[in-house]
Amino acid sequence: MNLEHLKKTNPWLSLTKDNIALCDEEFFRQYGGVDKYCELIHKKDKNVEITFSCVPEPFSGNPQSKVFCLNKNPGKPDSCFFADDSFAEASFKNLRLEQDTCFWAENILNRCGKQHDGVKWLKVRTDSLEKILDAHPDIFFIEYFPYHSSKGFAFPRHLPSYEFSNCLIKEAMKEEKLIIIMREKKEWLDRIDDLSDYQHLYTLKCAQGGYLTPKNIVRIDKKGKEHYLSEKAIKEYFEI
Repeated sequence: MNLEHLKKTNPWLSLTKDNIALCDEEFFRQYGGVDKYCELIHKKDKNVEITFSCVPEPFSGNPQSKVFCLNKNPGKPDSCFFADDSFAEASFKNLRLEQDTCFWAENILNRCGKQHDGVKWLKVRTDSLEKILDAHPDIFFIEYFPYHSSKGFAFPRHLPSYEFSNCLIKEAMKEEKLIIIMREKKEWLDRIDDLSDYQHLYTLKCAQGGYLTPKNIVRIDKKGKEHYLSEKAIKEYFEI
């Protein structure tokens, strides 16, 4: 993947004071700004809270990985996340596509003595893969909606910053990388041209919880036959 070329079009290099990509500013302005947009979403579902107090996480992990996992949204940010400069630096490094692993998988403790919430999330969902590999699996995660929210909701269908994530996925398809849709299957298939016919596309048999286990990662061929990822294939794709 030609990251140096892609980095030149990276919208996450320029954020507003509200931690919004500049290209997305107009989208939120049409609702009266981010506060009004958040109020509107909360009225539709009182359990949903969107926050821009923390920088976005449109993706995380190693962009050169042979495995791309398409997820839903970054959850509610850790309240102590920016209590330590190392966390903030890692977060911005991630936005610049300069990470070679999920920074929140490295078990860093901030000054509050607390881990990033993603540490437990990743550990639980990749435990089976880690046992096969005897190491952290090498994965690049892309979120459908890049901004932090307490839960999923009816995400915008055409947010300008999506285009960059779409480009990353299309490049992965050109390089025949393994792509796993973890959540939002229909929305991802609608969003990315030709993804439904991509020969290295897998989904989760049970998407609830997003567990990446050999018996849950499945490809369904044109005849409806299920193909599960073998241990050999797991080692081929997920090892660094």
